[in-house]
Amino acid sequence: MRKAGMKLTQQRGQLLKILLHHPEPISADEIFKKIDDKSDGMDLVTIYRILKKFEEGGLVSRLEFGDGVARFELTLESGHHHHHVICRHCQRVEPLHICDLDQHIKMVEAMGYKQVAHRLDFFGVCSRCQ
Repeated sequence: MRKAGMKLTQQRGQLLKILLHHPEPISADEIFKKIDDKSDGMDLVTIYRILKKFEEGGLVSRLEFGDGVARFELTLESGHHHHHVICRHCQRVEPLHICDLDQHIKMVEAMGYKQVAHRLDFFGVCSRCQ
């Protein structure tokens, strides 16, 4: 957080803890449901504000899978990413830890682009919904 120019407040720490312990992308509503103590002013607006700050600082990635719900996942290291497979019926998201696009990224960087990122999502029907 310090590298991103942010101070660790109690609210930010609580949100980070939830993101760290959640293995797949999570929505702001899901985060709100997981908050232990809502008495410290941690409402949905605050969660969105913190997530936006985290996104601007490169701490989280915003993911949208075509269902109108933004989900977030931690981006702990520079260049870290993974792809996803999403069920069209139940919206279950599973990470795919494979990527053979390094050569393409280098080509884009050779064109003069910096901070190159990409995203690849597969959509299908999971075994539970078939």
